[in-house]
Amino acid sequence: MFTSDRHLKGRKPTDFRKRKLIFLDLEMTGSDPHRHEIIEVAWIVVNGNNFKILSSFVSKVKPLHLDTNDNEGLVIAGFSEKKWENAIELEKVLEKLANVAPNAMLVGWAIFHDWEFLERAFEKYNITPKFNYRMLPVDTIAYAKLYKDKRLKGLGLRTGVLNYFGMKFPKQHGALVDAKLSLLVFKRLMKMK
Repeated sequence: MFTSDRHLKGRKPTDFRKRKLIFLDLEMTGSDPHRHEIIEVAWIVVNGNNFKILSSFVSKVKPLHLDTNDNEGLVIAGFSEKKWENAIELEKVLEKLANVAPNAMLVGWAIFHDWEFLERAFEKYNITPKFNYRMLPVDTIAYAKLYKDKRLKGLGLRTGVLNYFGMKFPKQHGALVDAKLSLLVFKRLMKMK
């Protein structure tokens, strides 16, 4: 399903530092990928060497099964029919994401949870993403870098790591806001020894 970085005979493997990174975040109608659905998608493509932003995208997604939501997911996402009146079909968003940065790595806070939703959606629409199969979970990097520091009170993005760094964050919740916050935390973590 993914692009591989295994090299062909006679070719050198790509230096992973030259690979673009896609900071991704989703908003869903709940946390169960078998029952709930994606209602917002955002990503930020960055240069893998210097982490400078190359492009970004955000879109509300038309929900097909609002009757299966868990209410909390809709509240967290700030869902309202008015805000979602210009939402587009998930398939169109997935086609764009699948081709946004070939061989790039997905990065995000709890990225494997978002991937559970994406994987089901890519399969449903028979779309093959061109990004790499490797993923960088920012929360795991935070765990590794900050584990011994007792000032860190938790691994939540907003409730733990942003507070640890003394970073201000907006009260609003949304896919693009959270993708940006993940990128900011990632950059801070990468500067640490």
